[in-house]
Amino acid sequence: MKKFVIISIILILLAGGIFGYSLYHFMQVNNVFTKTEAVATEAVVETKPAEEATQAAKVKPDDIVAETANIFADGADKAATTLSDMTQEEMVGQMIMGICTDSSTASAQMAQYSLAGMLFQSDNFQGMTAEQITAALTAAGADAKVKPILAAQEEGGTYTTISDLESFTEYDFNSPRTEFAASGLQGVQKAEDSKTTMLKSVGFNMNIAPVIDLASSGDQIMYSRSISDDVDTVSSYAEYAAKFDQAKGVSIVLSHFPGYGTIPDSAVTGVGAVEDDRPAETIRGTDYAPFKKGAAAGAHCIMMSNVLVKNLDAAHTAALSPSIHTELRSNVGFSGLIMTDVLDDADYSSYAEGKKPAVQAVLAGNDLILVKDYATAYNDILAAVKDGTISETQLKDAVTRVLSYKYTVGIMK
Repeated sequence: MKKFVIISIILILLAGGIFGYSLYHFMQVNNVFTKTEAVATEAVVETKPAEEATQAAKVKPDDIVAETANIFADGADKAATTLSDMTQEEMVGQMIMGICTDSSTASAQMAQYSLAGMLFQSDNFQGMTAEQITAALTAAGADAKVKPILAAQEEGGTYTTISDLESFTEYDFNSPRTEFAASGLQGVQKAEDSKTTMLKSVGFNMNIAPVIDLASSGDQIMYSRSISDDVDTVSSYAEYAAKFDQAKGVSIVLSHFPGYGTIPDSAVTGVGAVEDDRPAETIRGTDYAPFKKGAAAGAHCIMMSNVLVKNLDAAHTAALSPSIHTELRSNVGFSGLIMTDVLDDADYSSYAEGKKPAVQAVLAGNDLILVKDYATAYNDILAAVKDGTISETQLKDAVTRVLSYKYTVGIMK
């Protein structure tokens, strides 16, 4: 009996110990779960504000345009190195695109004024074979310290550089409007491919085209040179040229920002500027669209018009307007080269704030000044740099963009 009591007591103590240990273990495990849930809850509480901050930091669709990356970033380092060794005179020359008067003297002229490049015309190549044109273009840049832009203007129709020459009889480009009417956008794109192939084969690296102005009536100045007044169609045209012409090694120049609009051909007299008095909202809502599409596709250059767009800037033509250049950079989101239309085909001095038009063009924000009389433009800009009208910073910014372009596309190595 005594033995039974002892065994019972031992069993009771043992059971109590096991129960106590189990209770302790249960409480510890439960505590772990409780802590885990608390940490998880804290994580959720801390994460929620972070998520809200992320959402708040997201860029709105309308802001994306202004954040467009520098399309010539790949050439920026080499451009900076080249710029550091340039004189003011050489930098000024890199802002000027001369219109060639004689291909036989192009080399000497480009070397003398350190020109960024030249626009060649059909008169420069009369009677030449394709091989002779290649030789002339090669010679034009042979003595240049900084390799030049060699530009053509192959739009089709009446605006051609080499396609109408006898040595290029296999090419016959209709005006963009005629081509579009005959074979639609696909036909226009096929013609673009042929133009690019032709230009590249003889040595051009830029085509001052296409015209992406919107025109709806035969009496409007850009009617035959454009393809349509339909925003989506013209936008697709601009996008295609940027993507596929440039991939073949020929830069495009989208023309003419912010658009010639509904200006009649009869308004162009060669004296002063023609005026566009449409509402600013109309221009921004329609004419800007093809330029935005082309810019987003990587167009290398946009040409400014010589129009006085009264409701965007009543004091300056587009090419001389700082505010319109700002819209092109910020609203359209363009980081490439900005070029004037021919700046000395009429007298634009009354829109230049009392300065020389070429000087005002630099101050407005152009990177390339397209002129027939490049000697005068060069001297005017150089004098403005010397007297401080044009700052060293603005000059270097523009020339850096030109050099970055040349390195990025392979004109310079």
